[in-house]
Amino acid sequence: MNVSLSPELHAFVADRLATGRFASASEVVRAGLRLLQEDERRRGAPQGAMPSSVSGEGGRTAL
Repeated sequence: MNVSLSPELHAFVADRLATGRFASASEVVRAGLRLLQEDERRRGAPQGAMPSSVSGEGGRTAL
C-alpha cells in the first residue's frame, strides 16, 4: 500500500522515527490510524466508516 503524505506529515513521521519510539513508518501510521479509530468509536461513527484512502498533499511515501 502506498500512502500520500504532505511534506509536513513526512517530516513528522521522520521525527517520530528519530525518537526511537517507532521502528518503521508503518508503525507510526498504524498508531495514528488506531487513534482515528478510537476517536470515531467515541463519536459513534459506524464501524468500517473510515475513508478508503488516507492522503495529504504532496508525494507518495511507500509504507
